[in-house]
Amino acid sequence: MENKQTIAVKVISPAATLKSISVGETRVIRSRDIKENIVRSTASRLARYGYTFYTRMCPEGVLVTRTQ
Repeated sequence: MENKQTIAVKVISPAATLKSISVGETRVIRSRDIKENIVRSTASRLARYGYTFYTRMCPEGVLVTRTQ
C-alpha cells in the first residue's frame, strides 16, 4: 500500500472574511475569491448582528469598509 499525504483545503468563508476586517479598515476582496453579490448579501446579513459595512466596486473587485 502506498502512503498518501492529505492536502488541507482552504475554505473561503465570506462571513469570516468580513468579520476579520477591523473598524475603519478598508480591504479589497477580489472577484475571483468571493463574488460581489455574495459580499453584499453577507454584509446585509451581518448587519442584523451589529456589523455594518460600506461596499463599492473597484477594478480589482469589491472595496469593503467596516464602519461599526
